[in-house]
Amino acid sequence: MAENISRRNVIKAGVAAAAAGAATVFPKVASAASNKKIRWRMQTHWPTGVGYYKDVYVKFCDRVRAATGGELDITPLPPGAIVPTKDVFEAIGRGLFEISLIWPAYWIGKVPVAGHINGQLFTWERAAEMYAYFYDMGAIDIFRQAYGEHNVRFVAPLPMTGLALYSRRPIRTLDDFKGFKVRSTGIAAQVFQKAGATPVFFPGAEIYQALQTGVCDGAHWGTVSTAWDMKFQEVTDYIVLPYLAGINNGEIIMNQKKWDELPDDFKAIIEECAASTGIDFLRWSGYNDAIDIEKFQKEKMGELSYMDADTVAQMRKFSIEVVDEYSKKDPKYCAKAGELLKDQLKMNGRI
Repeated sequence: MAENISRRNVIKAGVAAAAAGAATVFPKVASAASNKKIRWRMQTHWPTGVGYYKDVYVKFCDRVRAATGGELDITPLPPGAIVPTKDVFEAIGRGLFEISLIWPAYWIGKVPVAGHINGQLFTWERAAEMYAYFYDMGAIDIFRQAYGEHNVRFVAPLPMTGLALYSRRPIRTLDDFKGFKVRSTGIAAQVFQKAGATPVFFPGAEIYQALQTGVCDGAHWGTVSTAWDMKFQEVTDYIVLPYLAGINNGEIIMNQKKWDELPDDFKAIIEECAASTGIDFLRWSGYNDAIDIEKFQKEKMGELSYMDADTVAQMRKFSIEVVDEYSKKDPKYCAKAGELLKDQLKMNGRI
């Protein structure tokens, strides 16, 4: 019996396997769409020398290419290849390039609710909580509406296992934060300030030297393992625990017009591949965190510095205060996202 078949139908059937990283072989069939390939450029803030650049970022592009049978070809580019990192959001909206894997904290001055995409300090403790907030409680719709005003599509969060603080000195009580110079960004910096610390900012490439020379006393760059690839362990003596955030997010964003032009099956592929990339990053960071914490203690002779329960509770209180301050500044989006977060924390018994 003859059966009509198109490349698009084959792609739809193969999305799940491709998104899981499987090698999918597509039959050579006639495409119902134009034979012209879609070619996009993607820029990140991750340095090329870190392990997760290839294992997470480049793999996303490879996964999309495989799942679309090569019809959507995304070229991964390093930081600053097209525009400086701080200008990525605006450049995406203007259509200077199509897609980015990036860090939401960079544009909270333009889109304050982006801070909720990152995640607030001492709130989510597990990936399941973050995913519930976005997809079950509906926060993702708030983020997409806010980004949409700038012609940017928020595609998906990109979670990692936590936000780790590397430090030149131990942090155990709230008093230890007083006068503590910490390289921080976004809403996290404002929480540190409430605790008595002095937030400072340097681009990623300058953090190592700032720690080495004592220009700052501590810094965070994602998880233990992502900061390890930035060599923080060479210029610090302590990793502060528990994590400042049990789960912290980057994001995948793209030009809204380009998103709207895509056929539905390609939209589904991008979303599934983005979700799988989030799992890649959770897996990569969780596994390497355990390895690097052991190395830090045994090979670098570093110490783990644990904040006491009262300090953690007080830092969570500061974090919610910052959430409420942003809600007042931005009732349209931050207030809605903030209330959802507080509803979730109440359900989990944390406030």
